[in-house]
Amino acid sequence: MIAVRLNLRDLAPGERLRAPFDERITLQLDGQTAEAEARGEVEVFQTGQGVVLQGRVEADVPLVCSRCLLSFHETVRVRLDEEFSLRPPELADGELGPQDFISWIGPEQQLDVGEVVRQHMQIAIPMAPVHRADCRGLCSVCGANWNERSCEHQLQLEARQSRRE
Repeated sequence: MIAVRLNLRDLAPGERLRAPFDERITLQLDGQTAEAEARGEVEVFQTGQGVVLQGRVEADVPLVCSRCLLSFHETVRVRLDEEFSLRPPELADGELGPQDFISWIGPEQQLDVGEVVRQHMQIAIPMAPVHRADCRGLCSVCGANWNERSCEHQLQLEARQSRRE
C-alpha cells in the first residue's frame, strides 16, 4: 500500500494528474474504529485558482446489522469531486460566500488524498445498516433472532397487529 499524497507545486493550469488509490483507511463505526481497504482512481487538475480532485473509490466496510446485530461486509462506493485552494483563505467580514467552503491545501501544496477519501467514506456509511432488506431483527423481549426462528413474543405481536387491521 502506498499513501496517496499528491505534490501539486509543479502542476500547471489545465494539466491533469492521475493516480491509482489503494490505501487502508480508519473509519468510526458506532464508537468503534474499523479498518477498510479503499481502492480506486483519482485525478487532480489545476484551475488557476486552485485544484479539483475527482475520482471513484470503493471499500469493503465491516458493518453490524442494526436489526439483528449480524456482522457483515458491504462495499461502499464514493465519488470524489472536491475543490481546494492554492492560496490561504481571505478573512470574510460578513456573510459566507462560496470561497468559504473551499479548503486550502497549505503552503507545501500537498494534497492528502487519503484523508479526503476517509471523509467521503465516513459520510457514505449507512446510519442503520441492514445485512439484507428483509431482515426481521431480534425480539425485544427474549432476544430471539427472527431470521432464524420464531418465538412466543413474535406470535403475540403478530396476533395483536392482525386484530388492529
